[in-house]
Amino acid sequence: MELDISFIREQFPAFSEPELEGWAFFENAGGSYPCRQFLDKLTEFYYKNKVQPYYPYPASIKAGEMMDSSYERMAAFLNVSPAEIHFGPSTTQNVYVLAHAMRPMWQKGDEIIVSCQDHEANAGAWRRLIMSGIVVKEWHVDRETGMLSLTELEKLLS
Repeated sequence: MELDISFIREQFPAFSEPELEGWAFFENAGGSYPCRQFLDKLTEFYYKNKVQPYYPYPASIKAGEMMDSSYERMAAFLNVSPAEIHFGPSTTQNVYVLAHAMRPMWQKGDEIIVSCQDHEANAGAWRRLIMSGIVVKEWHVDRETGMLSLTELEKLLS
């Protein structure tokens, strides 16, 4: 089956902009153009339900239902409980909060491994734990293959 590039580009309204013609984007989530389906849902939400959820008026009730539904659908997709799902403002902020919350569980000299391929959104929060005495080890890419080697990872485990 041949990949229909035109169909894919049609799903992203930004790609109909003349200045983006002929470009391909391989960015991360923080800088990606969203697809039409997402934009449609977000626009609908902002028009109808961008209010504080769970209050006793229709738009607020609907906003709460939409939030609850998003947790349930994501949980079903990942085969986990909705209680295990967290949405936050950004990956960077979410990982920072997680690392900060876990810091009291660790002692000086405990170790964590990050990859030199990790985006700052992931690795930065863990690297900041150095200030708490946590040892941060770097898992480096093999210069010959451009890949991370499990053999090299095993050497970092202690």
